[in-house]
Amino acid sequence: MPLNRKEPKKQPEEKSELVESKFGKAPIVLIVGKSNVGKSTLFNKLIGKRKSIVADEQGTTRDAVTDRVLWYDKSFQLVDTCGIFEGKEDEIYERSRDITIKALEESALVLFVVDGKNGLSSEDHTIASILRKSGADVLLVANKTESEKYYQKVYPELFSLGFGEPFPVSAEQSKNLDELIESVINRLEEKGYDLTFAESNENLIRVTIAGKPNAGKSSLFNMIINEERALVTPIAGTTRDTIDEIVRIGDKNYLFVDTAGLRKKSKIEDFIERISTLRTIEAIEKSDVIVLVIDSTQGITRQDQRIAGLAEKNGKGLVVVFNKWDLVKHADKRIKDYMDMFKEKLYFVDFAPVIFTSAVYKVGYRELMKAINTAYVSLHKKVPTSAVNAAIQRMIAKPPHGLKLYYGLQVDIRPPTFLLFVNKLEVPESFQNAIRKTIREQVEPFTGAPIFLKFKERE
Repeated sequence: MPLNRKEPKKQPEEKSELVESKFGKAPIVLIVGKSNVGKSTLFNKLIGKRKSIVADEQGTTRDAVTDRVLWYDKSFQLVDTCGIFEGKEDEIYERSRDITIKALEESALVLFVVDGKNGLSSEDHTIASILRKSGADVLLVANKTESEKYYQKVYPELFSLGFGEPFPVSAEQSKNLDELIESVINRLEEKGYDLTFAESNENLIRVTIAGKPNAGKSSLFNMIINEERALVTPIAGTTRDTIDEIVRIGDKNYLFVDTAGLRKKSKIEDFIERISTLRTIEAIEKSDVIVLVIDSTQGITRQDQRIAGLAEKNGKGLVVVFNKWDLVKHADKRIKDYMDMFKEKLYFVDFAPVIFTSAVYKVGYRELMKAINTAYVSLHKKVPTSAVNAAIQRMIAKPPHGLKLYYGLQVDIRPPTFLLFVNKLEVPESFQNAIRKTIREQVEPFTGAPIFLKFKERE
């Protein structure tokens, strides 16, 4: 794709739009607490978590902000009361208080947020009294627990509120937020709520955008979802999370995941970085197609090879993207160089289509979406047994001495998996690669999808 330092012509884009979720019967989880305990930060972090898809509910009042949290295929409605328990006792305050009391009656669970650093005040006890009278199910959340020393000092007095063991978190530092969401989900399911996401996930194409940090993943993510954002909320530190969006492009629905990026293991120095890496790996494992974003100005690195290896090992579709193509000098003459680099350093995923993009100038969008769709279709393709065996019979590469290959058939999809009957199970990797090559060249290319082989001994 010819690009240079001059601004390329933008391609006409197929419109992508966020899929509006129907809240339906999703249980309500209410965040309450006095001012300055970090309720809004906690709310923003929870709805912007690594696997969360947030859809604004229409008709939300000014007095409370409502969004959906989606954790894998589990979902619940999260409401931030925005400090409506405090303020001057005027008409607005009374109205807000009435709304909150009603919300308490309708909520399945209340997250009562208190200050885990400075301890309790009379306001906390007032709110606790209201919660007890409402009969709401309450999970006490101690925020601002960055310092274990300060938290241990206030820990005993938190029990005076009468809601049992506090759940320590730091919304600012994203500490224990995964565990908090899981705890909420467990509490709701114990109460009998069905948390299955209301939006049909059938035929939802799950795509993870992965790569080393600063390869342009977020810009590519923004280009795809057609919005100027990679984060749900501009809270410092959320770039370490993965961000999800369900978008509709044409007649297809996609779940796009923008990951934080994998670093060298030697550079993973703190807890949050380790968690970020684990989140990226987990996102890859849960996806259908991986878009490996490579910084064209740096070329293919060991981290890129590692991600490609994770995708292949987990049987995921793969699309390789050379991004920042507009920054490459004489780009129109360098495509062959980059393809040679791909064949040399990513030879083990040579089935992946290669796309050249400039996320900044929105170039390569159509080609990228076509490649994603192709990889997804390849993952689900099934070929006839007759075609497989005809190809085996025509194989140019012959089995190593002592090995006999009788016949084979496709036994699974996602990824395409073939069972081959042999006289012994010791099949050299070189011959396995020859079988895969034969299938791709003579039966079906399975572009963008790895091929798994299984062997069964037959006398």
